[in-house]
Amino acid sequence: MKTKHKYLLHSLIVAVALLVLPACEKGFLDINVDPNNPTDVPLTQLLPYAELGMSNALSIHSQGLGEPAACFAHYIVTRNNFNSYFAQGGDGPVNDPWEQLYTIVLTDLRRIIDVGTEDEAWHFVGAAQLMTAFAMGTLVDVWGDVPYREANLGSLKPYPVFDPGSQVYADLLKLVDEAQVNLAKVSNVRMGNADLYFAGDVAKWQRFGNTVKLRLYNQARLTPVYDDAAVKALVTGNKIMAAATDDFEMLYGNVVSPDTRHPTFIDEYTQNSPQYNISPYFYQIMQGKSQLNTIFKDIVDPRIPYYFYNQLTPAQAAQNAVSYRDGGFVSIWFGSLNIDPNEGFDQNTSKTLLGLYPAGGKFDDGRGGAGTFNSGLRGAGLHRMLTYFNSLYIRSELALTRSTGENAENLFKLAMEESFAEVNRMATTAGVANITKASIDEYVGKILALYQAANDARKLELMMTQKWIANFGFSIEAYNDIRRTGYPKPFDPTTDNNPNTELIRNYIVSFPYPTSDLQINPNAPKNQRVIATDKVFWDLN
Repeated sequence: MKTKHKYLLHSLIVAVALLVLPACEKGFLDINVDPNNPTDVPLTQLLPYAELGMSNALSIHSQGLGEPAACFAHYIVTRNNFNSYFAQGGDGPVNDPWEQLYTIVLTDLRRIIDVGTEDEAWHFVGAAQLMTAFAMGTLVDVWGDVPYREANLGSLKPYPVFDPGSQVYADLLKLVDEAQVNLAKVSNVRMGNADLYFAGDVAKWQRFGNTVKLRLYNQARLTPVYDDAAVKALVTGNKIMAAATDDFEMLYGNVVSPDTRHPTFIDEYTQNSPQYNISPYFYQIMQGKSQLNTIFKDIVDPRIPYYFYNQLTPAQAAQNAVSYRDGGFVSIWFGSLNIDPNEGFDQNTSKTLLGLYPAGGKFDDGRGGAGTFNSGLRGAGLHRMLTYFNSLYIRSELALTRSTGENAENLFKLAMEESFAEVNRMATTAGVANITKASIDEYVGKILALYQAANDARKLELMMTQKWIANFGFSIEAYNDIRRTGYPKPFDPTTDNNPNTELIRNYIVSFPYPTSDLQINPNAPKNQRVIATDKVFWDLN
């Protein structure tokens, strides 16, 4: 079980990691940084810096890839162009994560691999290779063709070519195998507490690596990259994540200086101007009362007060006229930018915030009150990037669609139960009431009844919609699933009978490249991606 002791330990570790952040400086896509002339930084500082950098780059915040992905996955609604399926190469949450991943994270990971190989610090090498596979896989998932083979080679390749996404995936599967070989070796240097993810536990890194491999295969299950024999070997060999203690996640602290708090918490609770609005579409589906997506009609999700924090009680007046309100829940609609006359009003102390589970924020006990920097866990939350419950959802999907030999329904049941257990672990840490076993059993039982009565297409929709709910906080996974499978069904403003919303553009199927890279790198694509039609290689839906 994840205990308060682990939270205290990681808070201290993150604080130490943040103190070494100035060791590397941010600049243009320094795929141009020369790894043959690295700064004299020990592996024990490079590793936590890369780990923290990757988590920050992928999370939901104003410079994180998770922000636009969360809008396109209909977790949140923003008051910018993301509100209408639009993104540009100069947008901060598009450009900054690309730069952060290439300039800092992947550069430092290459340094770890090079120096670790020379010093025979094999566990550092293996961990860095697995992190590279996860980060590069994400870049392919979001952008399609990206620099990989020539990336981060400094003066040797100052202008890297963009490799086909399918080729990068194939290379990453081999990289995971190389990492497992290195993790199995005796290492001259121990990772220990310099490792913010697994505290140097090699067995957990090995399970993570195999789960990364399974995730890559699942993403590409409709393409020639998929390997049936390899997948069956992974799911039957007790090689992948086996418990929540295997979760690949960043645990933030609650220290203000240096700031160790969850990036989403900082944006939502500390600036007197919350950045996001919870999607009413998401909220209504969890309430079981959506008229636009009736998949869980009349089934109320017990996770709601752990996911969302209402600053108002049902009886309290909002600051201004509202766009959407249900009891204490206040938000705005997707597709309403510059259309809804009430959308732009200040609701800083009225609108619903991301809560305890996704951001280390506040549990909703029904009493209301403005969210502040002292709310809830004060930012000591988790950014979950690849979890045990996700591995169960992946296995259930593959059992249903690729006949891996496992029982899809049993895995689906376990995935739901484990996602609830994850919420309860956060509740215990925060000192608030857990969701009761009776409530969990009732909810899971209702979903399974729907599953048992469904055809295979509907079964997949039930799985993906539950996985979507469970992954609140890591929006990239949901954004990938929507494009891969079509589920959960994206919100369609043309069907909501709301005069204040409209569908201006089609769904965004990939992100635009950072404009500066297209201008400076002569080996970059000549034309910007057409974000409504240029799909990534595995998107055959």
